[in-house]
Amino acid sequence: RFKRLAEKKESDYFSDYLDAITRAFGPHTGYLPRAEKEDFDINMSGKLEGIGAVLREDDGFIKVVRIIPGSASWRQGELSAEDVILKVAQGNKEPVSIVESPVRDAVKLIRGRKGSTVKLTVKKPDGMIKIIPIKRDIVIIKSAFAKSGIFKTNDRQFGYILLPSFYRDFDDNKNRNAAQDVKRALIKLNKLGTDGLILDLRNNGGGSLKDAVEIGGF
Repeated sequence: RFKRLAEKKESDYFSDYLDAITRAFGPHTGYLPRAEKEDFDINMSGKLEGIGAVLREDDGFIKVVRIIPGSASWRQGELSAEDVILKVAQGNKEPVSIVESPVRDAVKLIRGRKGSTVKLTVKKPDGMIKIIPIKRDIVIIKSAFAKSGIFKTNDRQFGYILLPSFYRDFDDNKNRNAAQDVKRALIKLNKLGTDGLILDLRNNGGGSLKDAVEIGGF
């Protein structure tokens, strides 16, 4: 922790300073530096350009937690959960070590434009070192989208909609958004003749005001 504090850049302190100012003037206002803005856009749109691997920091190493089904890593087939990523190379460039790097910095190197190739130097659980080339692609995070279903109790059936966030792709209105997904779910549940509805907003951190208002209207 102290090592990373010592390595903080002037831009990091500047971001903290701007965030403090915006919060002082508006309790619901914050400043997002570039990296956090990218994460915000990913959470809001439910998609990103990358390899489709969930990572975590483990005692100074970057470890793969799981592979997202259907992603570039899943299709390539060599990267697995519990693999440790030691180095990252962009195309044919020299690899860069990510040992003792924060997971955010590692992710920044691994993500990239659709169609570009990243080469990961990986240590397998059995100790084998392997270089794995992966062509980046669009990763759809299905857990970010609304889900619906029906459950029955005491001879009655109830509709159920789980909404993780009020998501929307602000760069492309043709992509999925929370309001239209919930509307489709409501139409489907109404056709099935439900006696009531549960809208599950547990762990929903908010999101697009436009979608929240439309869903309230529905």
